[in-house]
Amino acid sequence: MLLLAAAPAWAEGPAYGPELEGFDYAYPVQRFDLESQRQTLHMSYLDVRPPRPNGRTVVLLHGKNFCAGTWEATIRVLGETGYRVVAPDQIGFCKSTKPERYQY
Repeated sequence: MLLLAAAPAWAEGPAYGPELEGFDYAYPVQRFDLESQRQTLHMSYLDVRPPRPNGRTVVLLHGKNFCAGTWEATIRVLGETGYRVVAPDQIGFCKSTKPERYQY
């Protein structure tokens, strides 16, 4: 009985905007504005520079239904070994534009 009374509050959870407004990534989010398929879009991305650079860069691409923020642990390890890491939220996902009509 007590579980049923608490269910509505539990089911609500945090509310985020369509571009995950209110959800913070572990690293600062940058924004790249672009025109594609006659639309003005933006792609959010992480550009994490290491404290002791080795001169190399790694680009991490997420799969369907994932975000750049899911690479947090990988970015940390790569940064510790000197890699600059760039991880975009691809168009249609997470903090990037979600166009209604778009050919991927």
